[in-house]
Amino acid sequence: MSIKAADEISAAYSGSGVTLYHGDCLEVLAELPDASVDSVVTDPPYGLEFMGREWDGADGFRRSLNAADAGRDNVFGRASRTSPEYRAGTTFQEWCERWAAECLRVLKPGGHMLAFGGARTWHRLAVAVEDAGFEIRDSIAWLYGSGFPKSLDVSKAIDKAGGASPEVQSRVLREARERSGLSREEVARRVGCTAASVRDWEEGRARAKGRPVEFITPSPAYRDALADLLGYTADERVIVGARVDRRGDGSVIGLGHSGVEYGTPATSAARQWSGWGTALKPAFEPIVVGRKPLAGTVAANVLAHGTGALNIDACRVDASDAPAGRRPHGGGIPGNGSSFELPDVRPESPAGRWPTNVVLDDTQAAELDRQSGASRFFPTFKYQAKASTKERPKVDGIAHPTVKPLALMRWLVRLVTPPSGVVLDPFAGSGTTAEACVLERFQCIAIEREADYLPLIMQRLSRPMELAPESA
Repeated sequence: MSIKAADEISAAYSGSGVTLYHGDCLEVLAELPDASVDSVVTDPPYGLEFMGREWDGADGFRRSLNAADAGRDNVFGRASRTSPEYRAGTTFQEWCERWAAECLRVLKPGGHMLAFGGARTWHRLAVAVEDAGFEIRDSIAWLYGSGFPKSLDVSKAIDKAGGASPEVQSRVLREARERSGLSREEVARRVGCTAASVRDWEEGRARAKGRPVEFITPSPAYRDALADLLGYTADERVIVGARVDRRGDGSVIGLGHSGVEYGTPATSAARQWSGWGTALKPAFEPIVVGRKPLAGTVAANVLAHGTGALNIDACRVDASDAPAGRRPHGGGIPGNGSSFELPDVRPESPAGRWPTNVVLDDTQAAELDRQSGASRFFPTFKYQAKASTKERPKVDGIAHPTVKPLALMRWLVRLVTPPSGVVLDPFAGSGTTAEACVLERFQCIAIEREADYLPLIMQRLSRPMELAPESA
């Protein structure tokens, strides 16, 4: 295997079936010949700025999920002006269309593209793939049971921001300051902030000309300092969420502690919204299935180019546990006592059941079996919240945060790639797709922009591998 820079794209390939290019995918793809690859299997950035990673802003194409940003150009925002890919007006969807169009060009007629997407942005990816010229043939849902909800605890957020709405808090602050006879400048000097901050706390501010005013709450440290300085009443302290109950002269009342335990909503407003959040637990990732238009019929395309169809037999679901005949079934509802019977569930082929557009991890399969015993109808792959050490290379303390299961990637490359075909992955990451190609005896062209991840790919591909049997 060899690593080549984008400006060395014409260099002769030598290696173990994988060619890895270091560079931006748009630049490298532009140098690849037309109709030169058989399939594209990739896990591009989702545009969610995952874990604050710059590359998940879609190579600098920033977006925002905040409701306050909904009116800015569009909900997907504009590119970061510091990004090398910045051009005015480019959105996440437009960027996806640019790389998808290059993938379309380098694919052979009828070649398939499988592209992972995020649950909140994959609709933009799918539209971009279609607008680039692909036919949307299907989507695959990868279901897993180990996701962690990234949800805001609403009651804690209310406590953190104070006990009432920011607008009400601003009125309390302004009235208390005026009652004390202090100017904004004096308050700022006494609590250690700027007069502009005090003004924003009292009046709010608009993010841009013509935008509505948004009221801003002080941080907890400033909130307590203001309460001590301005002599809030007990009711005012509840409204603004000051943490220590004090008299107007600053002396502590009683023990000087609210007695509220950490994690328990402290204010009535927070208690009202206890148990509310902002997100569901993630349990699936969609995969867009696109196909480059055929040159003629499917039969003619397959004979001419080796592409245009799916390798069904190579991806069938193991049916060795299939019962014969008919069986009682409760409609998938445990304990409902239904006497309904399913028809003969023996597979259509001795090779196994037809692959589905839903794939499971072992956690979801176990849950499905608990209810109905139906997991045998779906491809199932082991999933872990963090991939095993073997599947998550680490070099000099650097690892990739979004590693896909190797068995899943092997199944996907088998599904859309003809024997000895060439798979393209424009977003190589830690190299899971590349390793899957080696194991399945495919060639792979991999592109990775981040220099930190190149050693991960090298480590992954340098270890001994047990290759799949050669095709007959």
